[in-house]
Amino acid sequence: MRRLLLIVLMAFPALLVAQPERVYKSLDEVKDPAQVYILRLRHKRLKTLPPQVYAMPNLRELDLRGNRIAALPDSVALLASLQRLELSRNPIDTLPPAMASMAGLRELVLWDTKVTTLPKEFAALDATLELLDLRSCHLLLDEQEAIERLLPSVKKLWDYACNCPD
Repeated sequence: MRRLLLIVLMAFPALLVAQPERVYKSLDEVKDPAQVYILRLRHKRLKTLPPQVYAMPNLRELDLRGNRIAALPDSVALLASLQRLELSRNPIDTLPPAMASMAGLRELVLWDTKVTTLPKEFAALDATLELLDLRSCHLLLDEQEAIERLLPSVKKLWDYACNCPD
């Protein structure tokens, strides 16, 4: 039996480093911050990013949809392993320029937020960011075009832009 296990592990070395895919839905569930890869804090009435999140070095997906977050501090850029950030349905209207250093970020979901512009520093994300979701963000045509120029290689999801006066 040991020999069979050794053969399987030699044939499939990824089994030795497999990452747990447990989805944490509360900070109270977290016993070892290093074991958290997916954290979904949906509809928790959060106004800020909980400081415990910064102690999660392997966090790949952070889902904060449906909270009351109006702003993110620059320290969000410290989440170096983050690949997907979900901020939908938060009253956030601006993103910190420091987020441009998040080279691992692949998906940024801002659906139904107040975001209409991105910091010029976000141009650094054009090579790595794969998806930017700005649906229901009420972008004017000029704002949409500015984002397109800033991130030409990124797939964008957005509604038709309005050229209407405010």
